[in-house]
Amino acid sequence: MTPSDPHGMLAPSGGAAVEPSILQTAIEMLCDKHAGFHDHVRKIDFDWQPNDPFLVGEFLYPLFGSGGPNIDALIRYIYRSLIPFCLPRGEVKRVLDDAWAAKDSNAIISLGDRARELFVRTRAAALTGGEAGELILFLILEALVKAPLLVSKMSLKTNSNMNVHGRDGIHVRYCPDLRGLVLHLGEAKLHGGLAAAVDDAIESIAGYLGDLALRTREIDIINGNMDLTGLAPEAQDYLRATLNPYTSPPPVFHTIHTCFIGFNYPAYGQVARLSGDAVETAFREIYTKRAGEIAQLIQKKVGDALPPPTRLRFFVMPFPDLTVFRKAFAQKLGVQIA
Repeated sequence: MTPSDPHGMLAPSGGAAVEPSILQTAIEMLCDKHAGFHDHVRKIDFDWQPNDPFLVGEFLYPLFGSGGPNIDALIRYIYRSLIPFCLPRGEVKRVLDDAWAAKDSNAIISLGDRARELFVRTRAAALTGGEAGELILFLILEALVKAPLLVSKMSLKTNSNMNVHGRDGIHVRYCPDLRGLVLHLGEAKLHGGLAAAVDDAIESIAGYLGDLALRTREIDIINGNMDLTGLAPEAQDYLRATLNPYTSPPPVFHTIHTCFIGFNYPAYGQVARLSGDAVETAFREIYTKRAGEIAQLIQKKVGDALPPPTRLRFFVMPFPDLTVFRKAFAQKLGVQIA
């Protein structure tokens, strides 16, 4: 409880009162189940303790198969997230409900086709592998952070008159530690070199923080296009009131810039000749040692480029070869790239 909230209820200007734990549970239930996430994405135990309490990070890596990471399985898995990533919950629910009532599997197939076509149409012109990173970031935020997608920008991009360029993902959650609503603004960067990927993410965040018009446009997009299908009415009222920039006094919410960093990592080749479980065990040992260096690198780059207090959360994932990953993902989409 806080002095302004003596009964432990949340009620911003114009919003309905809602109990914090109920709000947290309601928001988390918007997340897709994403069955199998922890089978395709693993994490190493590393205690990230930066000097800046506003900076945290986690170190991930793809599922290992026979002799190394199973990149094909990861691509198949992230491909299956196209529907919840591209299409609003309301549309998906309507199609699935109608398909179930009519026992019409073709409608479900058409839903998948529409998501793929929408993704390709809005991303294929600049298909570089980064868009696969956006899908991984989406999965991390929903499956790991329990922050559901708040705005489906893919569906908004079908309207050529709407400028929706900006963050790679907009997710929301209620944080008990911060006692408030949190917007996760996503950045997905995949580069051959780790430092270049981190620099790209930080540069994008710095550009956002230094551009009032861009920040205003992003909040306006959020305020006018929140996908709250399935959320209880009082929770919907709370989110709309809290994220409405035109209420008085202005409501307060927290922003965490959440970055997915992918890069080429030669350690995969170092352990490839081992056999059985020894491959992954050896890789984890090497990666854990490298994690400390990565954490220090990110700390320094953030401290040099971003104003305090900027809340940041990094998810780092090494790949054996991003060129192979990029081409394989494009092929899965039915797109040929050089």
